[in-house]
Amino acid sequence: MARKWMLVLATAALPVATVAQAQQTPYKVVIEGIDDQPALSDLMRNVSSLVELQDEPPPSPIGLGRRADADLDRFKAALRSEGFYDALVVAEIDTDVSPATVVIKVEEGSPYRVTRVSLVSADGASLPEGAPLADGLGLPVGAVARAPAVIDAESRILPRFAERGYAYARLLDRKLVVDHATRGMDVTYVVDPGPKVTFGPITINGLEEVSERAARRRLPWRVGDDYHPATMEEGRQALADLGVFSSVRLRLADEPTPDQQAPVMVDLAERAMNFVGFGADYGTEDGFGANAYWGDRNFLGNAERFRVDARLAGISRRGETSASDFDYRLGTSFMQPDFLSRGQSLNLSAEALSERPDAYRRKALVLTAAVERRLSKGLTASLGVTAEQSRVAENTQKTSNTLVGIPLALNWDRSNDLLNPTKGFRLSGAVTPYLAALGDSNSFAIARVGGSTYFDFSDNGDYVAALRGVYGAVIGGGLLDVPADKRFYAGGGGSIRGYGYQEVGPRDALGDPLGGVSLLEMSAEMRIKVTENIGVVPFVDAGNVYTTEYPKLGQGLRYAAGVGGRYYTPIGPIRVDVAVPLNRRTGDKTFQFYISIGQAF
Repeated sequence: MARKWMLVLATAALPVATVAQAQQTPYKVVIEGIDDQPALSDLMRNVSSLVELQDEPPPSPIGLGRRADADLDRFKAALRSEGFYDALVVAEIDTDVSPATVVIKVEEGSPYRVTRVSLVSADGASLPEGAPLADGLGLPVGAVARAPAVIDAESRILPRFAERGYAYARLLDRKLVVDHATRGMDVTYVVDPGPKVTFGPITINGLEEVSERAARRRLPWRVGDDYHPATMEEGRQALADLGVFSSVRLRLADEPTPDQQAPVMVDLAERAMNFVGFGADYGTEDGFGANAYWGDRNFLGNAERFRVDARLAGISRRGETSASDFDYRLGTSFMQPDFLSRGQSLNLSAEALSERPDAYRRKALVLTAAVERRLSKGLTASLGVTAEQSRVAENTQKTSNTLVGIPLALNWDRSNDLLNPTKGFRLSGAVTPYLAALGDSNSFAIARVGGSTYFDFSDNGDYVAALRGVYGAVIGGGLLDVPADKRFYAGGGGSIRGYGYQEVGPRDALGDPLGGVSLLEMSAEMRIKVTENIGVVPFVDAGNVYTTEYPKLGQGLRYAAGVGGRYYTPIGPIRVDVAVPLNRRTGDKTFQFYISIGQAF
């Protein structure tokens, strides 16, 4: 079909006018024929100088005609980019009205379709065995021959070659052959695949305080391994996870070696190794709390982390003002990355504490050693040993305990953010058998499983539903066989909001929390952003603590509801929650108020 591109000027005889009257020819643009295709209509307007310069009218009808004539080539290119190679476009200009009217009439015709997609070498020969195939580029035969689709497919070629070991592949040319008889297009991409390479020598730049050994052992390949870009990215992320670098860049040398190896350049920039921080929180029942810490990200030169923490809590809790009534905690921790194996860390900690919640009074020294291993993306497991010497007092008994525990934990985190998750889920499970080496307690085990999930209804974090559930049980011991600090408690800002800290569950004769040997908690909330930085969060919490090994739902759940405010900052949301108990007992307060950083779960 012959392609006709016409410019029709419909003009009236112009009377003699003053120079001022002939200075401009205002006009409007109308595009006809593609009203049912808004995307194509928008494309035509976007490429049109008539539309772009409508607020700057030409000085005469002749200038308007020239402007319309120049647009025809733009319209032709735009229609071809969408696969319409037989389109007919006519521009009609009427200057007998004011403003003048420019009508663009479009007959796009039937779109051309892709008839063949080929990948060939520079000399036309077949590509080497193992090279990617053209049918994996996302440009199927029969698809409309759109220019964006052709370019998108082209952008996938070199990554596909790299995934098969051809890291130095080059795209030489793109050939398009349009057949008007068949209304089709043949697409040919000319590629120089280069050699199939393996990983070559590694050069690390930018190290000052961190040892090169610490950096090299994070890389998940050795010289001679098959090259793959995903392996490079895994190495980049592993180096970033060390926490000692402000930037990490991995790149290949410009050319492979004669023996077809790809040298790798690792460019690093170290960050400040020492850090300090502090924080504060408040709850109507818990009072004020404050914490401070100091740490070193590169304690022994191999990216070991050392940290000292101090915390003071319970300030003004229940009106207490004496320093002897506050909670104290002083701890140190040490983490050695890649302990015995890449991706495996050694974690050591020591903690001295004194705490005085409603349920008990406790002074303890706790030592812990654990090995944590990353099993896959987001999935980690840990196994350790803990030794604890404690003295615990409650209204019903006082115990002195020497416990040796073997904590085993499994965590799977597929959420998209630590402090403000909007998608994904988190699952965790832990069991710790305790051997009562000395003292007043019997041996027992504590098991706890929990999970949360997040649904982003708006895909931008503006409307997020979040659900949480926790179940726990003490195995092998009755209520009074287990030290009070090892029992389960519920209530507070990270539990069942609306009830005071540890206030959910059975109470002793004096009305203080007794704790339990099983636990059930559930939460649901809707996180709604009102503005970019401000959000509201209505929520419902439920749960209880039981004196039996398994929860007895017939004994009832405690329910609470409330609403929170969120102020979103670059480091995470600041959380303010107000909650009320829905089936409160005598002694429960009418509401609870919480402030902290990060979402509740």
